[in-house]
Amino acid sequence: MAAIATRSERERVSYYILHNLSSSDILFPERKRKKRCRGKNLGTYEAERLIANREDSEGKKFLVKWKGYSTFENTWEPEENLSPLLLRNFDSPRPEGDIVQSCIDRMRFALLEALKHKGPEQKVSLEFRHDVFKYLFCGKGRTAAEKNWTLLEETDFNKCKLPINWSCIFDSHGDGIMVRFPVKVRKYLTLSPKSYEKVGDKIVEMPRAYIEKLSIKFVKVPSSCN
Repeated sequence: MAAIATRSERERVSYYILHNLSSSDILFPERKRKKRCRGKNLGTYEAERLIANREDSEGKKFLVKWKGYSTFENTWEPEENLSPLLLRNFDSPRPEGDIVQSCIDRMRFALLEALKHKGPEQKVSLEFRHDVFKYLFCGKGRTAAEKNWTLLEETDFNKCKLPINWSCIFDSHGDGIMVRFPVKVRKYLTLSPKSYEKVGDKIVEMPRAYIEKLSIKFVKVPSSCN
C-alpha cells in the first residue's frame, strides 16, 4: 500500500527555509530526514526526485523536487548530501507509466500540430520531464553537429510504443505529410518569468521555477498511405 499523508495536517515550509537549510539537513543517508532550521524541528520531508545536475564554484549540485511542494520551491543541493537511492534513480530513472505516457502523448501532439504549419523546416518546444527522456532514449541516437543536440532515428522511438504512422498526417484521399527522420532533439531547463513582491518596505524577487523542456527540429515531407 502506498504511503499517504493529509496535506492540511503538516506544516508548509517556505522557500526561504528550504533554500537555506544546512548541509546536515539534506536527506542523508535516506530519502527522508527530519530537517531543522534555527533550532526548530520542521518535521520529516521527502525528495520526490532529482531533476538535473550542474557544476559551480562549490562543486556538483542537483536540483531537488521536494515531494508535496511546488516546483517553485525546488532547490540545488550538493551531491554529498543526497542519498544513494536518489542518485541511483537519477542515473537510471524508472518513472511511473502514466507519467511516461503523458509525456509521449504531449510530444506526439506537438509534432502533429507542427506538421500542419507552413514551411518544410519545423521546430517544437514542449514541457517534457527529463527523467522520462532519459528512460526512453538513454543510449540511443548520435551526436549532432549542432552543439547539445542529438539525432534520433524513427527506431529510437520504439520504447514509446507508438502506432504505425504516428509521425504522419493523411487526408481522406490518403495523401499527407510526414516527419523525415532523423530528427534533432535537445532537452534543457528554462526559468519561469521574473516577478517581484513587497516584503516589509522592500521589493524582492520571488522564487522562480525551473521548467523541464524538450525541443525537436525536423523536416516534413510529402507522404501517402496508398
